Amino acid sequence: MTPLRRSYWLSMAALVVALPAALAVQCWGSVVDWRADHERRPIAAVVGRSIDYAAASWTVTRLVRFSGREGRVVVLAEFQAVARDPRGLSALPCTVWLSDGDGREWRPTLFPGSVIRKLYPEAARRSLCGGPAFAAAEPGKPAMMVASFTVPASARDLTLSIALHSELPNYLKVSEPEN
Repeated sequence: MTPLRRSYWLSMAALVVALPAALAVQCWGSVVDWRADHERRPIAAVVGRSIDYAAASWTVTRLVRFSGREGRVVVLAEFQAVARDPRGLSALPCTVWLSDGDGREWRPTLFPGSVIRKLYPEAARRSLCGGPAFAAAEPGKPAMMVASFTVPASARDLTLSIALHSELPNYLKVSEPEN
């Protein structure tokens, strides 16, 4: 084999090793950034007790389930946040979801069910988490919020999660009270 041909094959072998190594090094930063954006760190909270989160004092005041129809139940979550600057929080996106012990997740329904409107009419008039609730609140006064969910009756170990996008990866996590 001529020296030129040997150099060619050595270069090809080096390329087979160097190219994947370069790609791995280049992608590693993206993987770390993606993980930081998607990793979640729950802050445990308890129904009825306030906890500091996102420059406000948050309290989940009610997390109850009601019988529904066709193997489903309605879950009502009422919560409030007292902030020194509620207008500042009104611009932040807020996400609320309910999950169970099996890892299933549900987003809030847009309109409360008839059971909630009948038993808790004040809840039907509250805002969803985020902008309008904070925009209507006065500094030092609670922004009252609500979320209702329709879930299978078989769902157990329910957990309410509340996340303001500016505070991610931290979010509030409240377990359903024991009955």
